[in-house]
Amino acid sequence: HVQSSSSNSNTRVTLLSDTQRTTMSEECMGDIRRCAGCHRFEPRAPAKRFIDINDNGRCVCLACCRTVVTTNEDASPLWDKVLDFFEGPLGLITSEASAPGGVTRRQLKDIPVLIVGHEALNENISKQPGSNHAGSTLMTRGLCLSEHRRGGRRGKQGTGDVEVTAVLCLSGLPSDLTASILAHEATHAWIKLHPNFPYNDPLPLKVEEGLAQLVAFLFLNDGLDAIVEETPTSADGEDSNGSDSIPTNARLRQYFRFCIETDEGVYGEGFRLAARGYASMGIQELLYYVALHRDFPPL
Repeated sequence: HVQSSSSNSNTRVTLLSDTQRTTMSEECMGDIRRCAGCHRFEPRAPAKRFIDINDNGRCVCLACCRTVVTTNEDASPLWDKVLDFFEGPLGLITSEASAPGGVTRRQLKDIPVLIVGHEALNENISKQPGSNHAGSTLMTRGLCLSEHRRGGRRGKQGTGDVEVTAVLCLSGLPSDLTASILAHEATHAWIKLHPNFPYNDPLPLKVEEGLAQLVAFLFLNDGLDAIVEETPTSADGEDSNGSDSIPTNARLRQYFRFCIETDEGVYGEGFRLAARGYASMGIQELLYYVALHRDFPPL
């Protein structure tokens, strides 16, 4: 919405690749494939081979396949969790019928959330080259679509001249990763719909993407159901703590947070600045500051 490895032994993410997103050519390096979710390399052993999801050569490992999201129906409860997080812990939306000077839950709820393949996602990116999306030159995983209407009246999903028409998310990703992408895109939608962020004066890329990554990170921390501790298993179902064990859901979630924290690109730079601001003033005051200054607070 793309990363470097860490030498900190406390992260315990050594089984997973050090990049959250890669170019498509990197996903299929010769005959060695990588998981579309966690980007682990596919083992050579036949019993541990990854599962083809029939989308541009993409595949998922056995760990990510446990909760893989492939349909709009799969994504619907995840979007509801995102809205619960926006309304509850973050306090950014209201369940009231209207919110003068703000955004309602209904406005976000009415946005179609579509789980699409790689080709469909990239086709929409090409149609809206200025759109915010979870990725740039690297493989895109999410996209917030909007339309600008001159002279339009305030609609149920718009603030007078902007309407959010859809949120797209790449199919074939594990549930936690999909949910974090939806939280990222919901932040873009919220910014587009909020009257404090005018369409004709967009935020700098690093600022808006940093905010979106902050919300995705917070959601991974506090917006999802707690995971009961699991024992890593090998591909044959036996308990294993070896290097070829299948990561638990808890470890995958930890890795997705790690990717946001350690991204070396504009997303990561923006996230770290947003996180510092959040630590000092909280999410609502941070967003108010950004609306006024179009930048993060000075360090």
